[in-house]
Amino acid sequence: MITKMQSRSLALAAATIAVGLGSHQALATSQTGTAKAAIVAAIVLTENTNMNFGFVIPGAGAGTAALATTGTVTPTGVTYLNGAAAGAWTATGTSGQPMVVTLDASDTITGPGPAMTIDTFTTDAPATFTSGSVSFHVGATLHVGTAAAQTAGNYSGSYTVTVNY
Repeated sequence: MITKMQSRSLALAAATIAVGLGSHQALATSQTGTAKAAIVAAIVLTENTNMNFGFVIPGAGAGTAALATTGTVTPTGVTYLNGAAAGAWTATGTSGQPMVVTLDASDTITGPGPAMTIDTFTTDAPATFTSGSVSFHVGATLHVGTAAAQTAGNYSGSYTVTVNY
């Protein structure tokens, strides 16, 4: 009888396990998900007008010429004569997409005398590609050496404007 009982117990245990395994499969489910993508146009960036601090006369001490995005110059310790222009740019991208403009922390312009630093870059760029093509300006501050140290002549260099979505 013990053998029969053990056989029955084993058979009952096996049946319970089989039913238990089957019930886990009955609890499984599947669902179809949705995948999407949005294609945006590559951004095209064009410099229309070079940034130009114009004609500046150094002072007895070091000074600055702060060029606003409007093209006006605020001189400190230097004399500004004329000829300034903010950098003018056009960016083309997908209308309605965000527009993020990144500017250098600082750069230099070089010429016949000591290099001069340009920094504190500013822009009047919008936050969105409103019509797919937007125009904006870039200004910065030029650091000019003393009249005794800063040699007269033409100075030039470059700065980087990066536009992303």
